Amino acid sequence: MHKRNLLRFVFTVFAAATTVSLYTQPSMIHLGLGSGLKKGKSAPVTVTWTSENSSGTQNVVFGQKPEPSKTVKARETSYSGGAVYSAELDRLKPGKKYYYKCGSDAAGWSRVYSFSTEPRKGSFTVAVIGDTQDNANNENFVRSEAVINAVRQHRPSLTLHMGDVVNDGSMTTSWETFLNVSQDLNSESPLMPVLGNHDVNNNKGDQFQKPFEDFYDLFSLPGDEVNYSFTYGKVRFIGIFSGYAQGAEPLGLVKYKPGSPEYAWLDDELSKAENDRGINWIIVWMHYPVNSFGWSNIKGWKENILPLIEKHRVDLCLAGHRHVYERHLQMKNGVAARKHSEKELSANDGTLFITNGTAGGNPTGPGGREIPTIAFTPDRTMYSFAIMDIDRDAITYRVFDVDNNLIDHFVLER
Repeated sequence: MHKRNLLRFVFTVFAAATTVSLYTQPSMIHLGLGSGLKKGKSAPVTVTWTSENSSGTQNVVFGQKPEPSKTVKARETSYSGGAVYSAELDRLKPGKKYYYKCGSDAAGWSRVYSFSTEPRKGSFTVAVIGDTQDNANNENFVRSEAVINAVRQHRPSLTLHMGDVVNDGSMTTSWETFLNVSQDLNSESPLMPVLGNHDVNNNKGDQFQKPFEDFYDLFSLPGDEVNYSFTYGKVRFIGIFSGYAQGAEPLGLVKYKPGSPEYAWLDDELSKAENDRGINWIIVWMHYPVNSFGWSNIKGWKENILPLIEKHRVDLCLAGHRHVYERHLQMKNGVAARKHSEKELSANDGTLFITNGTAGGNPTGPGGREIPTIAFTPDRTMYSFAIMDIDRDAITYRVFDVDNNLIDHFVLER
């Protein structure tokens, strides 16, 4: 090859490599589940990501083979840090493994990820985490990352987040860092969060209790994105927004007041789920717990929510906010039910209330042992997460510390 041509060739290769490095692979990749269902099809899955290069069309290429070929054009929006892309994958077949990648030739492609759709029969696994907020001892989500890596070993089909995703929802870098740190989990296990008090505006005024725009821009969730529901397998999951209940109570602004549109929505959602013969379990999750004590005990929140929980057949009510793990006794019509074995529970005995708030935020103690309804809380502080294996007749609930040591477990039977 002529020397001049050789130099031109080397320069071309170098320029191409430089272009790829400038426009690196898509980042903050995460999946979300849709609420729309079609007969014989699985819940839709939305792929969301960000890209340094916002020029040109970007896509998701997916299929049931490791080299996917079906293309879906992404919708482009923006957030304060750049461009956001999302594409919905619908008409998915239940019980199948799908492969996908996102991006474009010009902007760069992600590696190929995979996810599994809900099974027609049999069990599936749900991870439960909460309070990943990047506070002083969790800078850059270093504690949360350790928890997330432990969660990944269980290969959950989806992940429920109890809120306080970040420590300050007004900081774009916090949302970005969380989504990058958790990408390896969220890219293969749909992330379904509710928001906590740290994720919303705490200042009095027109924006009080409203989520910051970065949340709306970076996530693709059902409904209004803060109060939503979806069906996966034969379980109805209902996520509700508790706002900044602690600051709202003195102002008479606690969410879900009787007569409010959100109260009517939840009442209707629970009623439909309760009367749907195709639904075996109802799971509600939120940030502020219904059963708590001290400064975490928000009387107005409990008074608003508990009547709806007790009115309908809710099996599990999950929460965060308190940086502890607490399992409460089942409650039915205001009465605690204690079985002969605390590890073998019957769903007929009422709703089980659990607090899961230790996936990053500073652990605040071994739990509220003085609460009359408490069934179990560890005798030491720790970071932890929960894994639910759900089938038609039982929910097996296991709680692990960051080293994957089993801390608590029980079986809730239908």
